[in-house]
Amino acid sequence: MKVNEVFEKTKDVFGMNLDQAQKLTTFLESNNLYNLLELGFAHGVSSCYMAGYLEEVGKGHLTTIDLRTAKTNRNPNIETLLSKLNLEQYVTPFFERVSYNWRLMKLIEENKKPVFDFCYIDGAHDWYNDGFAFFLVDKLLKPGGWIIFDDINWSYNSSPSLKDTDFVKNMDNDERSVPQIGKVFDLLVETHPSYCNFKKDGNWGYAQKKLETNIVSSGNEKVVINQYFY
Repeated sequence: MKVNEVFEKTKDVFGMNLDQAQKLTTFLESNNLYNLLELGFAHGVSSCYMAGYLEEVGKGHLTTIDLRTAKTNRNPNIETLLSKLNLEQYVTPFFERVSYNWRLMKLIEENKKPVFDFCYIDGAHDWYNDGFAFFLVDKLLKPGGWIIFDDINWSYNSSPSLKDTDFVKNMDNDERSVPQIGKVFDLLVETHPSYCNFKKDGNWGYAQKKLETNIVSSGNEKVVINQYFY
């Protein structure tokens, strides 16, 4: 299903906009990414765009994770949207009580080697959850795979719906004002020795996991070659 078709059926629902969807779909297709992971889906609009892409290419699957409230408190919820677009077969949604990090733990237990080649992170938007989530995702991401972090410039103080809540008011001022996903990207991702090809584009931060290091012989010496995937 093409991006514009998904847009026409989801345009009245809060979530990923058309420009982002077109950019994401082009990125997935140009990098041959089919085994997808998503952290945070809200109503499931972004999930529908990715599922539509998978239907178009005729392969792949999306595993997406959010809180149980995304099932009970979102109208429409992800299951309703996927059913409306006949895309359910391309998506496995998980609904967790506290955090997607618990489901990531289970996925690590179930898979002895990396299984995903892409992850889109648009969930908790805080240092505590998403800083840890990055290291968990790393366990599940194939060498050569990509991560996109959404809202690297977002802060609690900039959120019209959250800034006046008691939850945010009880934070220290810098915790409210600092873009926490930006800190995850700057301090954890860009400094990680297994990642490369960093890019910031608007509110998105891109990072690619390096291909596995190969050791080859050169005469009597061993030379370490870091391979990259473009």
